[in-house]
Amino acid sequence: MDPLTRISPLDGRYASQLTELNKFFSDFAYFKYRLLVEIKYLLFLSSEKIIEPITKKQADKINRLWREFSHVDAKRIKTIEDKIKHDVKAIEYFLQEKFAKKNLSVFASYLHLCLTSDDVNNLAYSLMLLQSKKEIILPELKKIMEQLKILIKIYADSAMLGRTHGQPAVPTTFGKELANFYQRLKKQEEKLSRFTFEGKLSGAVGNFNAMAFVFPTVDWLQKSKKFVSSLGLQPNLYTTQILPYDNWIEFFQTLALVNQILMNLSQDVWIYIMLEDLKLKVVEKEVGSSTMPQKVNPINFENAEGNLQIANSLFQFFQNKLSVSRLQRDLSDSPVKRSMGSALGYTIVAWKSLQLGLAKIDVNRQKSNETLNNHWEVLTEAVQTFLRLKKDSKGYDKVKDLVRGKQLNKEDYLELLKQLGLANEEKLVKLKPENYLGLAKKLVGLIK
Repeated sequence: MDPLTRISPLDGRYASQLTELNKFFSDFAYFKYRLLVEIKYLLFLSSEKIIEPITKKQADKINRLWREFSHVDAKRIKTIEDKIKHDVKAIEYFLQEKFAKKNLSVFASYLHLCLTSDDVNNLAYSLMLLQSKKEIILPELKKIMEQLKILIKIYADSAMLGRTHGQPAVPTTFGKELANFYQRLKKQEEKLSRFTFEGKLSGAVGNFNAMAFVFPTVDWLQKSKKFVSSLGLQPNLYTTQILPYDNWIEFFQTLALVNQILMNLSQDVWIYIMLEDLKLKVVEKEVGSSTMPQKVNPINFENAEGNLQIANSLFQFFQNKLSVSRLQRDLSDSPVKRSMGSALGYTIVAWKSLQLGLAKIDVNRQKSNETLNNHWEVLTEAVQTFLRLKKDSKGYDKVKDLVRGKQLNKEDYLELLKQLGLANEEKLVKLKPENYLGLAKKLVGLIK
């Protein structure tokens, strides 16, 4: 199908941005990861002497079935699935066909031995999440953080008017405001880096029933832990037919928090552009409006915001839906899990859009300085604090009575000092909005 005819923008408009994610979240990828689990389990049974030995030469033949897995193979599995209406059993039948062609039929009866479908599915999904985290999610997040780090250093001392409740407050620097976001992201990036995914291999209702019945002398608790760990996953022995989704939900919650932080960043940058504290670099041949030729729009930040909201709505749905499963298992989770790639897809599209936006912004120093010099009232925090330090318990109220709700320029500020008897206080007289920055620059310097 042509991308222009696809329903989902992830497969159409944004498809070129998600080619790497397709390796982990597509029907082809899901088939391949389940094939991997089936094969690794069969070889594990042999290596642990639970079934008859598989030679190295035979093992190499078997491993090539998932390593060289092709679209022709995937289509064959889908053909079998369409006939028997069971996706995991279709993989088993596919492997039986392959084993017959490669003189491996002696091992065919051991395929999927004692397993339930979700023993394969949960491990496949956890591996998909694990690898996509390592290869895509963390690298893309780190790109944003590196961009922020560069901007933080460039604009460490770029003074701008701070705003609380949307109203003029005390000054800050653009570098310090970006540092706030960087530090928030850093905490979540560290959580994602440390995050471990769980897996289960315990049969139809989580009690190892078939395994214990046919292999009563095998320590299946130990074997299950060993196999799951061999895949790079954390074993969970206490499950029903399915692995509890709490572990995945925790991962999605962390991603959702990252997205909320980035949404906050996108919205703040959008507002700074609106207020003209920031300006956007003009990119040749780009068009900002179909009718207003002068416009340079913050479209990347708007695109990021919208896609972040879609992603987080899905993450929230996953939390609500997957945290509950009827009795030992119901199948309503299956279509939901197949949509995990969509949530991650919208997340990655948003992150890439934000990267494009951050590359275009610049501080509008002229406008920022002009704004600061139109709001000398922001220095009254320093004035009232100075009075209180001089034992004037009414200092705050005196200043409030003179300035509340008023906008001051430099002359107004100096007149205020006279009215308060502070005209000879050199420290206050020399104070300016652009240098009333506290420890902003020092805080920025601590960013690593």
